[in-house]
Amino acid sequence: MPSARAVLERLGKFLDRFAGCFGRRAQRDGASRYIQGLLNDSERKSMQPMDARLPVNDAASYQRLQHFITHSPWSAPKVWGRVRAELPVRRGILLVDETGLPKHGTHSVAVGRQYCGALGKIANCQVAVSTALLTETLAWPTTMELYLPKDWAADLERRDRAEIPRAVRFRPKWRIALTHIRQVRASAIQIDGVLADAAYGNVHAFRTALDRMGLRYAVGVAARLTVQVTGARRRHTIGRVMTRLPRRAWRRVCWAQGTKGPLAARFAALRVRVTPRSPECWLLAERPLTGHGERKAYLLNLPASASLRELVRLARGRWPIEQHYREFKDELGLDHFEGRSYRAWTHHAVIAALAFTFLQLERRRGTTPLPTFPQVRNWLREIIAMLYLAETPRLLRLARSFARDPPGILRPTPT
Repeated sequence: MPSARAVLERLGKFLDRFAGCFGRRAQRDGASRYIQGLLNDSERKSMQPMDARLPVNDAASYQRLQHFITHSPWSAPKVWGRVRAELPVRRGILLVDETGLPKHGTHSVAVGRQYCGALGKIANCQVAVSTALLTETLAWPTTMELYLPKDWAADLERRDRAEIPRAVRFRPKWRIALTHIRQVRASAIQIDGVLADAAYGNVHAFRTALDRMGLRYAVGVAARLTVQVTGARRRHTIGRVMTRLPRRAWRRVCWAQGTKGPLAARFAALRVRVTPRSPECWLLAERPLTGHGERKAYLLNLPASASLRELVRLARGRWPIEQHYREFKDELGLDHFEGRSYRAWTHHAVIAALAFTFLQLERRRGTTPLPTFPQVRNWLREIIAMLYLAETPRLLRLARSFARDPPGILRPTPT
């Protein structure tokens, strides 16, 4: 476990770089306490449990924390821009995805019956569209936005209750994703490829926009999509094309090493056109090594000279996204938030991303192999718990020093 004081100093210096996003002292105090709450040992990452485990807490401190998230007018997009600016790696693969946040009630902003990836079915949930920059070893959050369903966008009464800004309208998820991609590029981050599942890959306009931006992509597509194989006279569904491929067309390819061994499947690739006027692209077909498991298909706009291994490595690069979301939820409580307003949700999400980025920076300081995200999260949990418990004179001095004059300019409000 690293030195508690050294970690706290790095956290303070990291937060210092976001001071310009929080113009008032009360906002900086709130940011400091909220990120400490996300990193402390509270099981639920909702405001009351987090505040109860902070070194300085009382009824007034909880009210200030609630005001910071729910009502304070600081700009979440501005913080997101700073998060992207602080990424230590400036190029990588951009992962586009969405995550479902299950809910029980009907009052949380943008909640409704829609597909929830976390549950694998239609359920009462919120859905967040996001991007993450994947480098060789780590994934970094770059954008996140709450998807507003059509019925919410058109319901003026619910919009007023949830304090949804007038500028926030219904947009299909693929359009949200394109906006995010442009934001990442505008942050001077080089995108070496865009990866997305079939919810985005099935949309012709999404793929066309990526082509026009000059971005490589590998996107999942449904078997029902029709294509014309180069040299063929007729169009067929991708599903039919895959079933008619000869045995010799399939090759075993390993794309990564998992915790239980190599990740591998059989793949076949051929050049196709999705529409008569669209450029040629790659259709990559996948099936399990054994048995009759799920078959998958991808479209990629890599050059015709690309090898099968290159196609597979790019298309299969999405596998870390599940772990990314799991860490966001399990370690930082992305899905624990109980606030009901649009502003509160966007504030919670970006502070969680800020905390996630700091933990990734701490991981990056480690030796090979890198410590896991939960390991680094547990180190911070223990350090924050020390400040709360202060069971020995040494820890008491540390707690007092942090509470009275912590490193950096983000300090808890004295009571």
